[in-house]
Amino acid sequence: MNKVFYLLRAAAIVWISLPAAAYAQVVTQYFPGLGSGAGELSEEPAQVKATSSYQPLGYHSGPLTVHLDGDERAGYTTNADQLQHGRKSSIINTRGHIGTVYLLDRNDQVHADISVSDVRYPTRSLQNRTTWTANIGGTKHFGRDELGVAFTHLSLVQMPTESGALLILGPVPYTLDDGRVSYLLTTHGRLSFQPELSVQHYQFGKPQLTGISEFQNQSYRDRVIINENLTARYQMMQNSHLLLLLQGTQIDYQSSYMGFPARSSNGFSILGGYNWNEAGPFQFRVMIGYQRRIFSSALYGSLSSPIAEASLKWSPTRLTTVSATVSHGIEDAAFEGVVGYTTTSARLSVTHAYSRNIVFEAHAGLQKSHYPSSSPALLSTPIGQVANSQSSYGAGAGVHVYLNRHVSLELNYDFFSQSAFLGPLFPTHVVMAGVHFAL
Repeated sequence: MNKVFYLLRAAAIVWISLPAAAYAQVVTQYFPGLGSGAGELSEEPAQVKATSSYQPLGYHSGPLTVHLDGDERAGYTTNADQLQHGRKSSIINTRGHIGTVYLLDRNDQVHADISVSDVRYPTRSLQNRTTWTANIGGTKHFGRDELGVAFTHLSLVQMPTESGALLILGPVPYTLDDGRVSYLLTTHGRLSFQPELSVQHYQFGKPQLTGISEFQNQSYRDRVIINENLTARYQMMQNSHLLLLLQGTQIDYQSSYMGFPARSSNGFSILGGYNWNEAGPFQFRVMIGYQRRIFSSALYGSLSSPIAEASLKWSPTRLTTVSATVSHGIEDAAFEGVVGYTTTSARLSVTHAYSRNIVFEAHAGLQKSHYPSSSPALLSTPIGQVANSQSSYGAGAGVHVYLNRHVSLELNYDFFSQSAFLGPLFPTHVVMAGVHFAL
């Protein structure tokens, strides 16, 4: 039971592990890994235990736990537009989060959380934005079998330096609704099966452009994605499994653009891997396979690529944690002439509890996207595109100082070298300082 309480108290640690001004809001960070199932709670960082005497206790009433926290931060960025020759600006960022867990019994739970972030640029109001996310989920055991259910709503913005984004001045608002259900079916031996169904709905809004543009309304990007997964697990040790994942994917675009067919498609993936989650300094998960997407219109053809997802957690000491993630696969682009592209991303972070009330964090990441050439039938049309690529990398560091269980201070610095579509790399420096409050 105490483990569940720690999970919500980890919010402050998790927040400082993210870049101080994370422009690339990759939606996969909000969802479990391939074949992981729905409705589970994530593990708490080791530093939560190391700084336990300064962690907020929250509100407890029987099986219910509630945690409330937020922060007020101010800083400066050398490029608020995330474009080459973008404008400098100060930043004011207000964030809030509430999370609850209700224990049904020893193994079952339901949980919910809501996070809100408001970012203001006093000298560049065009880039002001308010984003929020909400999640509800839970698990229920039936003997050794487990049912998992989760629903997530994301209200975010896309910036031009994100892979697959258009070169547009101003954030593009969009929402993503994700619902998923999974069922872990065990056998009398070491083999178990987990079918999972997920449905995602993307809706894109209008950027605040100063003029008339054909991309003012990006509703042509609205789509529904349905994934059907079947994961087979073979238990090697108590918490370690061989994995085989079969996935079918249907993508239904809800409108076309400039009279061209919609980019709806069907696809499949097959991956194999291993999950090691035994007690000790190392935990890792690796999934590698093949992915293929076949478009409904012969005008777009098909696209295939290796697909991979890997994560590593290493705790060399009780006070230090090293985490790494790597992923590669096919994504959807905002460009009608590029029906799909492949992207590779990697991230490394190190968190160290210097003392009971001081935590240091450092991180680095990179992303490389490759956009294939449009099909021969499209190259001579207004939406035709030649093959090209887009890169970004960055690093940063931060410190979190706990004054007591309810108040703490933070200081962060981030450096990015990014490019927009068809543009050169340009640097961005961001410095943020703030105060964090917790119940």
